Amino acid sequence: MIQKIKSIYNKLIKTKLANQIILIISIICIIQMITSLIMYGYFYNIRKEEVIENNMQILQQANSNYLSIIIEDLYTASEEIFYNEVFWDKGYYENASEDNRIYSVLANKYHSIGNIDSIYLFSSKSNKFYIMDEISFRGIPIKIIGNNSFLTGYDDMQSLPWYVESLKRDGSVAITRGKEIREGERDIISFSRYIKYPLKNQDNYFVVTINMNRARLDELHKQLGAEEEALVIFDENDYCIYGDEDDAANEIIKKEIKEEIKDEEGGSSKWFPIEINNHSYIVISNTSQVKKWTMVKIIPKESIMGSVMAQFISNCIMILVIFILGILILYYIINKTTKPIEKLAKIMRYYHQDIEYKDPLIAQRMDEVGVLYTSFEKMNQRIDRLIELEYQSQIQEKQARLEALQAQLDPHFLYNTLQTISGIAIEKNVFEIEHINNSLSNILRYSLNKDKTVVTVAEELNNVKNYMEIQKYRYGDRINLIVELSEDVMECKIPVFALQLAVENSIKHGSEKKIGVENIVIYDKIEYDRRLLMIRDNGSGIEEKRLLEIRNILEKGKKENGKGYDQKGLINLNERLKQHFGSGYGIEIANNDDEGAIVIIRIPF
Repeated sequence: MIQKIKSIYNKLIKTKLANQIILIISIICIIQMITSLIMYGYFYNIRKEEVIENNMQILQQANSNYLSIIIEDLYTASEEIFYNEVFWDKGYYENASEDNRIYSVLANKYHSIGNIDSIYLFSSKSNKFYIMDEISFRGIPIKIIGNNSFLTGYDDMQSLPWYVESLKRDGSVAITRGKEIREGERDIISFSRYIKYPLKNQDNYFVVTINMNRARLDELHKQLGAEEEALVIFDENDYCIYGDEDDAANEIIKKEIKEEIKDEEGGSSKWFPIEINNHSYIVISNTSQVKKWTMVKIIPKESIMGSVMAQFISNCIMILVIFILGILILYYIINKTTKPIEKLAKIMRYYHQDIEYKDPLIAQRMDEVGVLYTSFEKMNQRIDRLIELEYQSQIQEKQARLEALQAQLDPHFLYNTLQTISGIAIEKNVFEIEHINNSLSNILRYSLNKDKTVVTVAEELNNVKNYMEIQKYRYGDRINLIVELSEDVMECKIPVFALQLAVENSIKHGSEKKIGVENIVIYDKIEYDRRLLMIRDNGSGIEEKRLLEIRNILEKGKKENGKGYDQKGLINLNERLKQHFGSGYGIEIANNDDEGAIVIIRIPF
């Protein structure tokens, strides 16, 4: 089995560099993923327990410090009204100040307990319904039947929840939900008690109701949690005192949680998960020691996920740190695997810089890197041979052209002919012809010197002066040559006819549309490690379109048909400069800022 695995590894992994890298990265990624899931699950459970524990503590504090106090106050208020001597006095109904005494009892209780929002009291004997609230203290008379202090007739009252439930309880407190009678839009929670006194007529009774505004519990709900978290409150009889009645899902939750919390002891807290309508919830409950009321907080599981998000982000940071460490370890492990590729790239960079570099260890490899290296070496050797052959071919071709041009005329025949012309010119006293003839002789002698393809700037400048002597007789004072070359540039080397070609183009094309004298200035500059020979004229210049064509021709080295500067001469001169001095040298043509054109010849020091 081990041998089979080893054979597969040697066949698929060892001979394939990509497979080696993929295998290592895959193993590390799998480890990272497993670690991430384990850490996330671990921290999620810890965070969930912390959130639940915090909510249980908050719920317990709210129950004991807020809700239990309110409940105790309202229970106590109903009992104190029940035991008040006003209602136990046997002569109560004969007392003419009955309304005043009841009003006084209700008013004192209304002001003594801040959690009371209104008090109702119904007397079956007098058929009166008393209301004590804030409006009752605005100076309205008490004993007028039509005022707001008490009402008569209670046919509709028999259907009210607090009245119905209080009769059923027969003396114990009945807790119900309803609407405020005086302000029908306000929700209230009523604590009602049916009172029947043994010292009075057995047929007569009182129903006292102490009301609390539901908004007090709404405020508690806001303080306990977010909007998506529901709050439900049950009394000791499992009656839902507070909750969102309009939410069908919450109604289902109330039914479900009743079974879970009904066995809780006073002061205890618990939590449990629940699934309602395909939604997951966490239910946290706390039952108070006083009156056994239970507060239940229903939290969507998604909100707990949201609270865990901060912890998850910290987990991600930890995972990132682990991942970085894994990458460093990965780099260390596969360094030897990727090193041959880096060496191969290094060899290619050396060849790009014309530096020969060989590595026998790579050549001995049997994988793709060894094959690439061997093929690359063979390819470079072939390229070097082809470049050398092409270079020698170009030199031989240009030399052959130059020799053919020089061999077209017999130099001795030309010199003898020119001397004859000079003699005739002197004999006839035509000294202008003699001057032209001498200049032409010097130019021919300069051009037919086969031993020199590169001359000094001083020699080339002397040839230009001879050329200008001849052109002076043609153009007269319309052209003028100005030489501003420094002394140290005179010994620099340039190809033959380099300056003459530039001057010739300036005269030929610069004076066509020039009105006045055309000045041709030859000067030099230094640019880093190169010397610039500048031939500037103040002629008509070059059209922008044609200038772009000329630059393109010089860049590509191809001759194109068109009028303008001597393309053949410019291309040949540019190539000769590059052949003699390197690719960083050559010529450039541009227009001056004011007028005319300029030719720049770049040569070494």
